[in-house]
Amino acid sequence: MATHPTSDSSSTATSLRLRFDAFELDEADARLTRDGEPMALAPKPFEVLCALARKPRMLVTKNALLDSVWGHRFVSDSVLKTTVSALRAALGDDPKQPRYIETVSRRGYRFIGRVSAAATPGESPPATMSSAADELSGNPLSITGRSDAIERLRAAWRLACSGKRQIVWVAGEPGVGKTTLIEYFVAEVGEGNCAHGQCIEQSGAGEPYLSALEALSTLSRRDPSLGALIRALAPTWLLQLPWLSSAEERDVLRRELSGSGPARMMREFGELLERYTENRPLLLVTEDLHWSGQATVQLIDHIARRRGSTRLLWLASFRLTEIIATDHPLKSLRHELRLHGLSDEILLDAFSEEEVADYVAARIPGLAAEEAFVRALHARTEGLPLFVADVVNDLVEWGERATEGEASARQCLSSMAIPENLAGVIDQYIQRLTPAERTLLEAASVCGMQFRLTTVAEVLQVDVAVLGASCAELVRRQRWLTQAPLERPNAASDVLYTFRHALYREVLYNQIGPVAHAGSISRLLPHWSASVRMERMSRPPTLRPTLSSVTSTSPQSATTSKPPSGL
Repeated sequence: MATHPTSDSSSTATSLRLRFDAFELDEADARLTRDGEPMALAPKPFEVLCALARKPRMLVTKNALLDSVWGHRFVSDSVLKTTVSALRAALGDDPKQPRYIETVSRRGYRFIGRVSAAATPGESPPATMSSAADELSGNPLSITGRSDAIERLRAAWRLACSGKRQIVWVAGEPGVGKTTLIEYFVAEVGEGNCAHGQCIEQSGAGEPYLSALEALSTLSRRDPSLGALIRALAPTWLLQLPWLSSAEERDVLRRELSGSGPARMMREFGELLERYTENRPLLLVTEDLHWSGQATVQLIDHIARRRGSTRLLWLASFRLTEIIATDHPLKSLRHELRLHGLSDEILLDAFSEEEVADYVAARIPGLAAEEAFVRALHARTEGLPLFVADVVNDLVEWGERATEGEASARQCLSSMAIPENLAGVIDQYIQRLTPAERTLLEAASVCGMQFRLTTVAEVLQVDVAVLGASCAELVRRQRWLTQAPLERPNAASDVLYTFRHALYREVLYNQIGPVAHAGSISRLLPHWSASVRMERMSRPPTLRPTLSSVTSTSPQSATTSKPPSGL
């Protein structure tokens, strides 16, 4: 019988209790049963099953399993393989046609059993998981590299279901997969428990509470009982939703509410959410919070600080650099709420090379083993999920040639342009630059990913101190530049800067035009010889630039030239 001590990490607060087919797994009781009868299962196979079942339909790497089950002790892959074989034997699972444990070649394993029930809201996976989540799990972009984020959202939802209100931010760069993660989680929770609001970029003052009004509007159409609650508890909000009341009723409300301000609206919204969630939990989703106004930020602050029990998870997404670069009101609030334990923040990063390989394996298995191609794809896209998906989609459409091997696929990869929607976002950022900042960055883009302050100052014939102040401001905004160490500066004012993203630099470079490229290159040529000599002294041989590709560049080929970095 699978009865044995559990590790400290398997506390009852996070222990699994789930059913799949005829099996029931109870981690807290260290028990696996089939048709109600206890099964004999050794401790290590039991722990491997728990580790895999905790992340259903997601890849768990060999290293992650070894760390989770065997800790930091040295254990070879063969031990893991033997343990998985013992687990499969106990489950009656055929590795060639698996129903429960799927092998991901050379990478790890995946639990694919269909979970039919979970014990309580305090245990995972959540009982509210919908069939739509099973459909979404077939989309590799939905889960690649996001297992930890999904688990944190599940934990927040369990707390919300128990009456502990939750505010969770999902932050990241454009194209990093914020919306994809949210859509996956919404599918798990079920649309019936969700209300969705979208912030949009508005000119001027804009309409306050726009995303909250959209969420209430959608929810009231789906649930007529909400209209009665709004009428009774939130009359100031009823005025903003005219289809829920008659013209006569609105006239009366306008007279009664004359002089009411934002404070009353916030209080009413809080009361409304607390009353509405007495009978059902609510997932309130607000996307693109970087476009929200002061009113929405204050509303979130008010809801987060209320003390009443509310079965609410308010899940909001934003672009982190947008918040920082524009000094958005949310910039200080997110720190304040996290400091007091009133919110959580999930920061999404770009894919690692391993995660890019996982994604490729799910879409084009024949290319996943081509390590050089995976590295090239990661370098070209910087691991940005939107760009990775776009490239892989093109490779799939490219047909059989995409599976002919690395050389053929890399040829296709080299011709891939930045996706239009991503390039459009970057172009919006460029349009917000001052003319001086744009001129600076365009000149820097010709230098490459890195540039010397003194070089660009000389080329633009601008005082180095003035240019340095502009670079410092661009660094502060955390969007365009970072300052890099320079081992052998020419002077105290000689500073090395790096573009934060190669994609940003590429869009800038492509917008200059061939004539400007040629002019910039001709102005930079006198500086390159000295720069290259210095870089050769401080860089490893494999990273040292050469002048031959630059000095032979003609105006006709200027658009495709790749000048050395660090000028």
